[in-house]
Order: sequence, then C-alpha cells, then structure tokens
Amino acid sequence: MQHLETNQEDDRDEGILLVEVEQSFWLLDGDAHLSAMLSNEKPYPKPVRCLGLPSMSALGELLPEGVTPGELWAVHPDIVARLKQNDELVAVELAQPN
Repeated sequence: MQHLETNQEDDRDEGILLVEVEQSFWLLDGDAHLSAMLSNEKPYPKPVRCLGLPSMSALGELLPEGVTPGELWAVHPDIVARLKQNDELVAVELAQPN
C-alpha cells in the first residue's frame, strides 16, 4: 500500500475514503462510488484512500456531531485485499495542525 498525507479538507473531494480500525474497514466518504468499488464492475475513483486510526473513539471524534460509527458502511476485508492486490489503495494520514 502506498502512503500519502492528507488533511480533513482533502477528504471532501470526489474520491473514496475508507477508515481502518483494528483490521476492520468502513466507508468514510464516497458513498456514490460504493457499489462500483464493491463490484469492481464500473469505474470508480482510484486510488482509494485509507485512513488508519488507533481506536473506535478516534473514529468517533472524526465524525460530525450526531453521526456514530454504526451508521457507516462496513467494507469487507476481502474487498480491501483486492484493492491492495490491484495497487488501488493508498494509506493516508491526517495532517497535524500547524
């Protein structure tokens, strides 16, 4: 998996952003492209970005007020493995505030 740095403003583009916590994955951004990514039948924005977080509480802190992690789409690890195998997944990190 490649590695890039991002900030929260970058996560608002047209691409797909997954989040990983303890080897589980959720869709954080890119709902419009979810079906295409899962089925691998239609074009979807690539690379898919993946933000690794240390805990579910860290994920909760990223979400808008009133949104819980339970409301996010889960992404099966086999889908993520396919993205990695096809070199379509890039690791991103939140930029540290200045």
